[in-house]
Amino acid sequence: MAEQYDVVVIGGGPAGNAMASGLKAQGKTVLIVEADLWGGTCPNRGCDPKKILLSAVEALQAAQHLQGQGLIGAPKIDWPALMAHKRGYTDGINDETLNGLKGQDIATLHGQAHFQSDNQLAVGDRVVSATDYVIATGQRPAILPITGHEYFKTSTDFLDLDQMPKRVTFVGGGYVGFELATIANAAGADVHVIHHNDRPLKAFDADLVKDLMAAMTADGITFDLNTDVQAITKTATGLQLTADNSS
Repeated sequence: MAEQYDVVVIGGGPAGNAMASGLKAQGKTVLIVEADLWGGTCPNRGCDPKKILLSAVEALQAAQHLQGQGLIGAPKIDWPALMAHKRGYTDGINDETLNGLKGQDIATLHGQAHFQSDNQLAVGDRVVSATDYVIATGQRPAILPITGHEYFKTSTDFLDLDQMPKRVTFVGGGYVGFELATIANAAGADVHVIHHNDRPLKAFDADLVKDLMAAMTADGITFDLNTDVQAITKTATGLQLTADNSS
């Protein structure tokens, strides 16, 4: 027999947690289901850890701009120490979020959810039913379906690197790619950003994007525009990208 709730929320990230808390405050019986880390992408593997890493980049850039104007000697990013600082924050998110939900008397269930009928949800060997369901599962990065796609890393992998590689290439000129490219460059990596057309950050003002790219280029980041990646090959020295306009 299925366990009955007023509302089942699928996804234990910021949106799902806020929804569950609000509904519980209205007196409803609420279950929230999470398949991965409680707290979701933003605090565990997204916005918050990214901002921690960017704070070091901003401090470094500020010190560089003040050389000869009251400061002597610019700092250097210690990537392992910076990553340890980041993990000091993120490592507690899962348990703190789960304890917060339990403290509100919100039922929790960990596992992959799927609907087995119009009004029944299966999570492992448990079946639940609700008057209403809220789907707040967020998004996942899309991996290009090309030869060698198994070599791709995602933003999740980047934000938990033990060591910064000597060379890092970002495929895709969105704002996440730009932010991570800036971090990798400041940490000493040789950075390339590959984009399939000549208009990265297309949702933003073209003139401002042009100025931003010029500043990033001056800092040592290389942009490869109008480039479609066709394959990734593992070599003795790393990974080789093959594009439609290169070999």
